[in-house]
Amino acid sequence: MASRVLGAFVVTATATLVSLALATPASAHTPKVEAYCDQNAKVTTLKVSLTQYAGGNKNTVIVKDGNTELQPLRNFSESWSRTWDKLDASADHNFSVEVVASDTTSRKNYNFSWAKLVTKCVQAPPKPEQPKPEQPKPEQPKPEEPKPEQPPVVTTTEAPSSSVTPPAPAPGGSTPEPPLAATGASPLWLLLSGLGLVGAGAGTLLFLRRRRSA
Repeated sequence: MASRVLGAFVVTATATLVSLALATPASAHTPKVEAYCDQNAKVTTLKVSLTQYAGGNKNTVIVKDGNTELQPLRNFSESWSRTWDKLDASADHNFSVEVVASDTTSRKNYNFSWAKLVTKCVQAPPKPEQPKPEQPKPEQPKPEEPKPEQPPVVTTTEAPSSSVTPPAPAPGGSTPEPPLAATGASPLWLLLSGLGLVGAGAGTLLFLRRRRSA
């Protein structure tokens, strides 16, 4: 009798546990975040994995590195994961992950918030020196081209044309003798001078003849 009662109790307890297991929601809300700086690979890595969340694509997640959004706000359903494995290892990273679960209530909070500062593990290479801008060379004054010499201006003055009109030829074809130049002497003196010359010439001839006859 006792064994029957014990068997019935075991069956009842098992059924109760099974019912409770079936009634429990499947969403266990399992967030997992990993961030580190790999000195050998010279990269910083961030891994985010969200599993066993309530379905319906109403959960949200946002991932930041300081003020930079690595993953802008987006919706996801039961699970979501992503890895950033090529981040700069020569700089510090201030990572943060914010998850809002759609089935969070006033009694049960399934939201998730995570933040971590990952310091650099590799020294940044020295920056190459920027070439100094060349100073503009002062412009050399262009040599002035010699101006072609202007030939001297020769001014020719035309002689004024004579206003004296030559006398017209006399009828018969003979050209009249030009008038004697006016010397200011009277015609009487001219006549006397001519007679004197004639007399002197005659005297000279007589003298020569006498000399020959002697």
